Amino acid sequence: MNPGRILAIVGAGLGLAAAAIAGSLALGGTTQMAPPDEAQPIVVGVVAAPGEELTGPTDLPPLAMVLEDPVPEDIASLSPSGQVARYRDDARDDDAESLLRLAAAEQRAGAQDAAADAYRRARAADPDGIEPAIGLAMVDAATGDAGMARATSALAGITRRNPTSQVAWFNRGWLATYRRDGREVVTSWKRVAEIDPDTPIGRTSVALLKGIAEQGTRTATTGGTTTG
Repeated sequence: MNPGRILAIVGAGLGLAAAAIAGSLALGGTTQMAPPDEAQPIVVGVVAAPGEELTGPTDLPPLAMVLEDPVPEDIASLSPSGQVARYRDDARDDDAESLLRLAAAEQRAGAQDAAADAYRRARAADPDGIEPAIGLAMVDAATGDAGMARATSALAGITRRNPTSQVAWFNRGWLATYRRDGREVVTSWKRVAEIDPDTPIGRTSVALLKGIAEQGTRTATTGGTTTG
């Protein structure tokens, strides 16, 4: 596929946030996104090569790590701040999983500093886990272009050392949506699907890739313009 057309899905109005929500149907009808709140979206500069960047809207939600398991339906329906409150009640310093859920919720609420603290606590509870490292990279990415570059390098290293980690590859692709790097998005999510298309995060990747391909076909059929 022409890299410039890879995510014409964005320019056609679906948007990456909406694509993530649509893809979450593969996770049993729940999503890790949340209803709009006071949190402001982050917008970073284009760092992809000309002709390979995403086009279209940049009103993405606050950058947050996507976990392997979906947010339970009763929590997904809450506002970002409501999700944080629920996860904060359950978080324990000896339970890395509960801290990861809290950290990701803090990010979705736009509270990156609080998220970083929770990811560090998760790292202390599970020093060998890769998820806290992914989360801290995503927090760094939210600081701007320099942080985005550092996080991109960090996730490349994590996937190199953990080539069969679906959560690492998915978040590498998710980060690429904020960099507007269409080629990286598709490459990363294809890798997730290759590892196992039947896990929740694998099904989400398959659904997202299908949407990207279908939108690219519609754009080509209607003569829509794309970069590249």
